[in-house]
Amino acid sequence: MTKTSCKSLVKDYCTSCTFAGVHFIADNTRHWSERFLWLILVILSWYGSALLIIAAWDAFITNPISFGVETTYTDWDTKLPAVAICEANNKLMIYNVSDTIWTPNHLLDLEDALKDVAYFRGSCYRLIDVCYKNNNPDPFCQTSNYSYYAKLVRSGCGQTLTNCSYNDQDFDCCQYFQPIDTDMGTCYIMNSIQTKKPNPYKMVVNMKQKRGVLKFDVLLPSMIYTLGEDEVPTITSSKYSTLKIKLGHSYRRQLTVRNIENDPLVVETKPEQRACRLHSENDGPYPLYSYSACTVLCRKRAQQRICHCNDHFMLATRVSEHCNITGMLCLHTHESELTILKPQWALHRRGMTCHCLPSCDETEITIIKDVVSSHKSKEKKANIEIVLAYLPTERFKRNVVRSRLDLVVSVGGTTGLFVGASLLSFVELIFYFTVRFAGNFWIVKNKSKNGIEQMNAININRNLETTQTGRRAIRFEKTFFQQTRPQNLM
Repeated sequence: MTKTSCKSLVKDYCTSCTFAGVHFIADNTRHWSERFLWLILVILSWYGSALLIIAAWDAFITNPISFGVETTYTDWDTKLPAVAICEANNKLMIYNVSDTIWTPNHLLDLEDALKDVAYFRGSCYRLIDVCYKNNNPDPFCQTSNYSYYAKLVRSGCGQTLTNCSYNDQDFDCCQYFQPIDTDMGTCYIMNSIQTKKPNPYKMVVNMKQKRGVLKFDVLLPSMIYTLGEDEVPTITSSKYSTLKIKLGHSYRRQLTVRNIENDPLVVETKPEQRACRLHSENDGPYPLYSYSACTVLCRKRAQQRICHCNDHFMLATRVSEHCNITGMLCLHTHESELTILKPQWALHRRGMTCHCLPSCDETEITIIKDVVSSHKSKEKKANIEIVLAYLPTERFKRNVVRSRLDLVVSVGGTTGLFVGASLLSFVELIFYFTVRFAGNFWIVKNKSKNGIEQMNAININRNLETTQTGRRAIRFEKTFFQQTRPQNLM
């Protein structure tokens, strides 16, 4: 008998399904108490299975990553960190540019204002005092187009550093110290993957080559940054990684490096799960994602939100979006809100909150010691030496402990243990209440249609038989009458 009603279909499914214990519930030959017992057991099994599946799903979503330490260091290759140099002052260039763009007897305060523009770091006291707050500002005051003035003052690579060497092997400074745009203007960085055309110099230290010493001379007062290869120097960079360079001194920085190794399955997880972002998950102004690149984008948005313009060094901005003198006053007034990072929980502290995750390939750089000494000769340069103090003996490892495959195995094992189900059991469930139900309905419909057609055919046959019988009777009467009539006449 074909099952079409809901009750009969469910009962028919329960008697033949592969879920453990269900067919006992639908068995009419068993006592009602036994069927009720099986109903309770099946409900408890499904409830326990649901609890474990939910727990497995929560663990997969919230805690799929294990962060540990690896100590198999004998075959590691360790790279020296990226080194960036950003010009901080050039009095001679400011003097020469001032005499070029203005008359030789210009107001000296204009040179201080030009310095604020060329080396803008969030504040510009002299520019505001001379060109905005003054009731009678000098006609030569810069009130807009600050990027033009900054380019006139800032020096090129050849005027900034020289005499570069690694492990006493000389190399061309400006071939490997490449220009990079930052929120402090153009800097020069070595071994960074954030430049337009990365050209790294091989500075690898391992068990065979244990020495790693980078040397170069700086010709201008500058700031030196030691960073991971994906990081960029910014106004918000940690002072811990920064070295302020004065001419006539020697600087020796000893540091160590610890890298992070990622499991190949990390790319299959979401940023919220691993609490970091891959280089490709980037929406900032640099080619690849990094924490510092994210903070630059955060500062850009904060400037637009507060002052409705951006400073002339901000990346990915048009000239029309750059601040004029009024905008520079706004940036200067809100300096602490636009240059200081604060955590999300520090609601009453001044600064800005950036929702930036660290990079998954972040490098931990530890400064062991900074040694500063004065030159005996008054040379107008500074000697810089970056030294890897010792080889790392450990590195961080980010492992995926709950992948998608682990989730499938966990769910499959749970359903198999508690309800005796497999993937085909659920396919059977869907099939039975879709394809099988539609098939049964179609069969019943066809049977009903065929039954009606058969009844119509029977009625037609009966009518034909009646008609034929009547005709035969008439013929018989005619024949009989014709045969009997002559006899009566005689």
